[in-house]
Amino acid sequence: MFVGFVQVIIGTFAFSHGSMPPEGYLLLLAGPAILLLGYKRRPGWAVIGVNAVALGFYALAGTVGPAVPSIIASVINAVVNGKRVQAWASLAGLWAGTVLVHFAAYKTFEQPGRIAYGLGLAALLAGLAELVENRRQRAIVYRRLWDEERRRREEQRERQAGEERLRMARELHDVLAHSLSLITVRASVALELMDSNPQEVRQALLAIKQASKSGLDEVRAVLHGLREDAPRTPAPDLSRLEELVAHAKTAGLTVSLARTGKHTDIPAAVGLAGYRIIQEALTNVIRHSLARTAVVHVHDAGWALLIGVADDGPARPKTSEDGAGSGLVGIAERAASLGGTAESGPRADGGFEVYAALPTTAPI
Repeated sequence: MFVGFVQVIIGTFAFSHGSMPPEGYLLLLAGPAILLLGYKRRPGWAVIGVNAVALGFYALAGTVGPAVPSIIASVINAVVNGKRVQAWASLAGLWAGTVLVHFAAYKTFEQPGRIAYGLGLAALLAGLAELVENRRQRAIVYRRLWDEERRRREEQRERQAGEERLRMARELHDVLAHSLSLITVRASVALELMDSNPQEVRQALLAIKQASKSGLDEVRAVLHGLREDAPRTPAPDLSRLEELVAHAKTAGLTVSLARTGKHTDIPAAVGLAGYRIIQEALTNVIRHSLARTAVVHVHDAGWALLIGVADDGPARPKTSEDGAGSGLVGIAERAASLGGTAESGPRADGGFEVYAALPTTAPI
C-alpha cells in the first residue's frame, strides 16, 4: 500500500489550491489495493482494474497524474508475468476513456494538450513495459543457456566417470581372467598328477607362482592408475606378445605367433587394445576349449591393425563352475571404443576364431 500513500500525497499537492473530493482519495487508494490483491495471482485483471480506477479518477478530477505510480506498477507487473495483451489493452482503454470523458465534459476535442498528455503517458508506459519485457526475455534466455551449459557439463562428467569405470572394469577383467585361468588349469594338472608325476606338479606350481605374480603386478598397475600421484607403470602393448605366448604355454597351450605388415608406430591406445584382445582370446581358448594349439596373427595394414586368434577345438564341455562370461563382449567394446570392429564365432572345421580391426589413423 506504499504506492497508495504516495498517490494520496501527490493528489493532495495537485489540489493544493482547491479541495479534492473524498471519492478521489478512495480512488487513489483503490488502485494500489487492486494491484496488491492481484499482484501474483491475477496480474492481467489487476492491470485492467488499476487503469479502470485511474479512468474513474480522471472523470472525477480531470487528470490521471496522481494515479500514475499504480498504473506504471501494474503495467510492469503484467508485462513481467506475460500478460502483455491485458497491459496494452488496458492502456489503450485508459487513453480512449480520457478522450471520451473529456469530450463528454466539454463537447469538443479542441484541447490537444490533454490528448497529447494521454498519448505521452501511453507512450511512456509502453516504452517502460517493452524495456521490462526485453530484459525479462534476455534473463530467461541467459538462464536457459546457463542451465543447459551446467547440465551439459554434469552429463559430460558423468559420462567420463562411466567410461573410466568401464575401462577399469575391462582392464581388471582381462588381467584377472587371464591369470586365474592359467592358475586354474595348472592347479588342475597338479591335482591329477600329484601322485603319479611329482616333477610335473613342481612345474605346475612354478607356473602358478609366475602367473600369480604377473597378474598381481598388472592389477597393481591398473589400480595405481586411479591415483594421480602414483608412478605410471607402462601399459602392456604388442611388444609383450612373446611374454603372453609364454604364459599361455605354462597352461599347456602352444601358441604360434605371426606378425606381418608395415611395422609402423602403433598408437599406444591401439597397442593396449590389441594386447588385451589377444590376451582375452587366448584366455577363452584355455578356459573353453580342449585345443592344445592356437594361432595368433597380427597384421599392420598401415591404416589399421588386424588381429586374428584361432584354435582347432573342440570346445570344452560346460560345467556348473563356468560363469556366463563377458570376454567376447569386452573384445567388441574395446574395438568399438577405437572406432574398430570385432567378430567371433565357431569355425566351419571346428574350433573357434576371433577377428578384430583397430584403426591406427584418424578418419579424414
